[in-house]
Amino acid sequence: MKVLIVGGGGREHALCWSFKKDPTVKKIFVAPGNAGTEEFCTNLPIGIYDMDNLFHWARENRPDLTVVGPEVPLCDGIADKFESIGLKIVGPKKRAARLEGSKAWTKELMVHYKIPTAEARIFENPIDAIHFSKSFHFPQVIKADGLASGKGVLIVHDPTQAENSIRKLMDQKIFGAACKKILIEEFLEGIELSLFVLLDGRNYRILAAIHDYKKAFDFDKGLNTGGMGAFFPSPIFDASLQSSIEKKIILPLLEAFQKEQIIYKGILYAGLMITRFGPAVLEFNIRLGDPEAQVLMPALQTSFMEIAQALTETKLEALKIQFNENLHYVGVVVAAQGYPEHFEIGKEITLNEKDLTEEERKQSLLFHSGTKKIDGRLVSSSGRVLCSVGWAQSLEEAKKMAYRRIDTIHFEGMFYRKDIGQLHVPSFFLKQV
Repeated sequence: MKVLIVGGGGREHALCWSFKKDPTVKKIFVAPGNAGTEEFCTNLPIGIYDMDNLFHWARENRPDLTVVGPEVPLCDGIADKFESIGLKIVGPKKRAARLEGSKAWTKELMVHYKIPTAEARIFENPIDAIHFSKSFHFPQVIKADGLASGKGVLIVHDPTQAENSIRKLMDQKIFGAACKKILIEEFLEGIELSLFVLLDGRNYRILAAIHDYKKAFDFDKGLNTGGMGAFFPSPIFDASLQSSIEKKIILPLLEAFQKEQIIYKGILYAGLMITRFGPAVLEFNIRLGDPEAQVLMPALQTSFMEIAQALTETKLEALKIQFNENLHYVGVVVAAQGYPEHFEIGKEITLNEKDLTEEERKQSLLFHSGTKKIDGRLVSSSGRVLCSVGWAQSLEEAKKMAYRRIDTIHFEGMFYRKDIGQLHVPSFFLKQV
């Protein structure tokens, strides 16, 4: 089989790695890919925003399966275009992709169908937003309506911070058209959980519950990022919590899809907060998370090709999903100095894998995120540069494996969080336990 993967980050490298293990996959193309995917796949010089050339390449080369990593092509309608010429693709069509493409639309959908979520107001005028913010309780969460690569969420603690953030979004438009509308939400306290759900247009299956780390620095300090690390499996995701999430969130969402005549085929990423009152939705995304995919792919015993085929062929009901038992997985992102704001690229990267023991090599992986080759040299090309993943029979040992591989990485200005794998549990949660 011939597979096309759209994207160029760590998630896409992890997908390539997974497909490479499947004996039915003979050729993997990645658009645009990175220095990691280049090692065993064919990188295509086509960016994720270049819909015309993506479509032209697919029409000429007829991949048996396309998997879309980032949200932008899905929101631009890549699934509609590929399916119009008979190509199988993992990802929802444009109408369903609004679930991530517009936070305002999704918030209104959740309120209408009584899906638990933070109280919020939507604004198109900065003056109105500032006026409301002054009378709303702090801390507040201010969100850009559209796509902002995971960085369009600002937490503010007083009226001055709130006004500055509103001005940045709506007047300075730091995220462009994504800032035409903003949301001001209540701040929810609890434990964040990334829940991945498979949908084939008829059936659904919960794939995995993973903890990720969105803030740039240790102990959740700094600005929101695309994600600085993740670990799996979740220690809090038991049968009771799963049942609660399905009853309060997944089933009402499926009812909303049915009544709104939305057919959703692909992977749904529910960003949840487990609060003292139960699970609530922070956001919905329409694809695998990054860096969640980097811990998920090594953990899966079931081939991701089997999962993809079940999604595209509406055979989810018969799919058996298996994970490597009794293993913990930790992924740590190594980023460029200044990320997620202003960072330099083109920094030469040195990888000294020879310093690892045989055990450390067998129990860890390095996925490339923002890398490329220039004249044979490996250099950084984005804010998130690499993701080190380790696994072991205990969470502590898995952390050691991930961080040990980071010891073999060097480039100027690199930084990473030191607390990935630690779950920051609020006091009320401990009292309940």
